[in-house]
Amino acid sequence: MHFLRQVTTVLFSAFSLLSIAQTNIQFTSSDAADILAGNYNPNDYISASAISDPHLIAANLTTSIQADSLKSYLFKLSSFETRHTASDTLSTTRGIGAARRWAYQKFQQFSAQNGNRLEVSYLQFDQAICVVNKHRNIVAVLPGADATAGSVIIEGHIDSRCDGPCDTACLAEGMEDNGSGSALVLELSRIMSKFQFDRTIVFMLTIGEEQGLY
Repeated sequence: MHFLRQVTTVLFSAFSLLSIAQTNIQFTSSDAADILAGNYNPNDYISASAISDPHLIAANLTTSIQADSLKSYLFKLSSFETRHTASDTLSTTRGIGAARRWAYQKFQQFSAQNGNRLEVSYLQFDQAICVVNKHRNIVAVLPGADATAGSVIIEGHIDSRCDGPCDTACLAEGMEDNGSGSALVLELSRIMSKFQFDRTIVFMLTIGEEQGLY
């Protein structure tokens, strides 16, 4: 009987996941897709100045994170007023579209500062969320020295909301939930792109979290 309950729970969980599963998932950058599939030459992304010693990496990580940088990212994210998944995508100053373009540009900026070692891309997917069906996560991929070693994801959700799940007009600055996590993902991409890791590192800002963990 206990076994049957376990099977039932697993099947229910699987069907629940299928009900919120994204479809038509694709990177806007074919290079990012190739890197995550292991189809790349690691030598193309190795920097002569990149630190690879794990002890030096650990020491640098603890001293390189800047509180002023985190604060600036956080206040910039709040300036978009709302980052609701279904909010404005055309405005240059308000809504999820403006926020994700800004984040994309920050990833590009950090890549340029570190030998263009980050492959920046959107990760598009289809999912009916409120009145919008197509969405974009923002991704920066740091290729590993070993194309067969797999990848590690460092992620925070950039979207925000008020009480109403589909209220895109309210002020939803989302400083703590989850502007703080998004700011840390950005700061880690800036710092960690100076280092060389065996595994590929994926820095990802996701949307859709606030509507039910999409």
